[in-house]
Amino acid sequence: MIRKDAFSKVTGQAKYVDDLRLPGTLYVQAVRCPHPHARIMKIDADKAKAASGVVCVLTAADVRGVLAGPNDKPVLAADEAKHPGEGVALVVAETRAKAVAAAKLVRIEYESLASVHTIEESLAEEAPLVHKDGNIAFTHLIEKGDIDFGFAMADLIIEREYNTQRAMHGAIEPDGALVVPENKGLVVYCPGKDPFATRKAVAKACGLSENEVRLIQPATGGAFGGKFVDVNLIASRLAVAALYTGRPCKTTWSREEVLEEGSKRHPFTLKYRAGVRKDGKICAMDILGYADAGAYITSSRGVVWRAAVEAAGPYNIENVRVRMHAVFTNNVCSDGVRGFGSPQVDFASESLINELAEILGMSPLEFRRKNILRDGNKTATSQTLEEVNLSECLDKLEEVFHPDEKPASSQGKLCGRGMSCIFRGEARGAAAGSEDGSIVEINLNRDGGVDISCGIAEMGQGGYNAVMQIVSGALGVPIEDVRMVSFDTDHVPDGGPTTGSRGTITFGNAAFAACKDLVCKMKLAVSAAKGVSPEKLELIDGVFCTAAGDTKISFKEAAIICRGHTAGLSGRAYWSLPETNWDFENNKGYTYSSYNYAACGADVEVDSATGKVKLLGLVAVHDVGRIINEEEIKGQITGGACMALGLSLMEDVPIEDGLPTVHNFDGYHIPSAKDIGNIQAIPLTPRPGANPLGVKGIGEPSTAVAAPAIISAINNALGIKIRSLPATPEKILKAMEGRQ
Repeated sequence: MIRKDAFSKVTGQAKYVDDLRLPGTLYVQAVRCPHPHARIMKIDADKAKAASGVVCVLTAADVRGVLAGPNDKPVLAADEAKHPGEGVALVVAETRAKAVAAAKLVRIEYESLASVHTIEESLAEEAPLVHKDGNIAFTHLIEKGDIDFGFAMADLIIEREYNTQRAMHGAIEPDGALVVPENKGLVVYCPGKDPFATRKAVAKACGLSENEVRLIQPATGGAFGGKFVDVNLIASRLAVAALYTGRPCKTTWSREEVLEEGSKRHPFTLKYRAGVRKDGKICAMDILGYADAGAYITSSRGVVWRAAVEAAGPYNIENVRVRMHAVFTNNVCSDGVRGFGSPQVDFASESLINELAEILGMSPLEFRRKNILRDGNKTATSQTLEEVNLSECLDKLEEVFHPDEKPASSQGKLCGRGMSCIFRGEARGAAAGSEDGSIVEINLNRDGGVDISCGIAEMGQGGYNAVMQIVSGALGVPIEDVRMVSFDTDHVPDGGPTTGSRGTITFGNAAFAACKDLVCKMKLAVSAAKGVSPEKLELIDGVFCTAAGDTKISFKEAAIICRGHTAGLSGRAYWSLPETNWDFENNKGYTYSSYNYAACGADVEVDSATGKVKLLGLVAVHDVGRIINEEEIKGQITGGACMALGLSLMEDVPIEDGLPTVHNFDGYHIPSAKDIGNIQAIPLTPRPGANPLGVKGIGEPSTAVAAPAIISAINNALGIKIRSLPATPEKILKAMEGRQ
């Protein structure tokens, strides 16, 4: 199927938020704190206010509603800025250039305060406090079995530490919004993965009720977990300015601003202690993890929750303890980036598994087969699993990749082969509460076409097409007769965020159920018109018919009949994943209603003189359940692997003296076409997912599985151990020196 949104994007007809132009629009530029941690003593905006084209300068005192929730990032800093780049004031002007120029004229007097920028500094005794209640934002604990007994049973115990870096989303479209005052309320044009949450944030900041804020989502130029914390902040700032001035207000961050104030992937420090028997069975694993949350809590609670749940990997281990902490620092805020906590712990746990296999003299594939989760086993959270498809993923990987072999090396170019496997909880799980569902409405038109109203956010992942294909198939109508209603909070129901790879699962199954509701109503109308019992009618390939064949009515004919009986007809349904739960007293629970499984193999070539790594090939095998669109699935797997390549080898936002050292893509490197080797995406369908459609998510697992395989291949090529990301040439050469 051809993507419905493809033509407008490749021809330039799609309208992104920065393309939107309204008469009288003002431009808003943030004035940001240059210090890692500072008290705001005085703001002198007189020169800025007198500058050409400036309409006003706003501060936290001008925010009508709530500045921030507990320990969360404020719309504007009021008394204290807790990280460099935090917004302190807003300059509102007639043009973007005038707003930027006037922002430089705002004079702010600061008192510099002590700051912490590493996990170690934050945890030290007498460390400066980022927030009054301490530098530990929160802790998530998991306990299974008896950890001391497990280690007593071990023949070998090893301890390792792994570290991951701060990385950014890197979407081609920077964050931005346009806010228009209208009828004493606001209309917000803003791309994002959870538009209803953005509407809520704007209402809260402005002291409005949510129904006084309308959000319309324009075309979105990528997100990768972003377009959430940052766009909520931007839209709230613009809303404050729009209410103050009574005019439309707009901003689009520059790439420098994205790096300066935009949220980043959580850096993790992960300490593993593992006990194994001589036969290769893992009998105990103790994990202590720390995530750098940055200066505010943002999405850290959900990220650290998932990281803790998945930290022990897809292995059947009787005795497990996980202690995962989120730590405040005076760094830029951390947020969910594609994978949402999984890539960090998957890198660590899979690196550990590869090291254990090597120490025991076993192949990495054989060692995994001895320990992987299977039907009836319990996860580290004591959840009993069903329909575990990891063994099938490993079988397929062995068939096409042969993990125990590796490419031949040439002079000066050393080749290696590595592998990894993962499991990943689908959707939001117990961290989101008892239910995780979506609502979809399908409206029938007179000509037999249907319009779908649902809250799935299209960010380039193909969510719209997936839902449209599901509706087309369920009703038996051509996809050309199916239309997705544009995202407008006035016209689509809130179905929750498009996150956690939950889009096709929740919205797709809700759409499938809504089709059934519509068909039931259509049967009643058709049966009344034709004198046939509705129980005898079936919709088969777009035709309402009876088993005897004496009644055959096309979907289009049925639509005309229905419109003759009622002014309008629609199907509506809510569908939710099964309920999950967490027992905080015993640190265990039914954490996710279903899981993804994947296996990955990578071949690399390393230049022993420069340390530069070339990805020769990568095979990614994913358990995807029922396939709705195979090309879209392969695209997601390939795209996720490309993002993982950046995480593995190059992407990083280092902090020195509290300040980021990269400011644009000239210093922040992401993979280009020449960096991408031969990526083979293999969607596997051993069993359908545990939902009516049988579908599974793929967007985030595709990133989580690849990095440990790539790092494993580097280690295999050079006989070294890279335990921190990214594996830059400098880091590789240093490890080679240590080997010598």
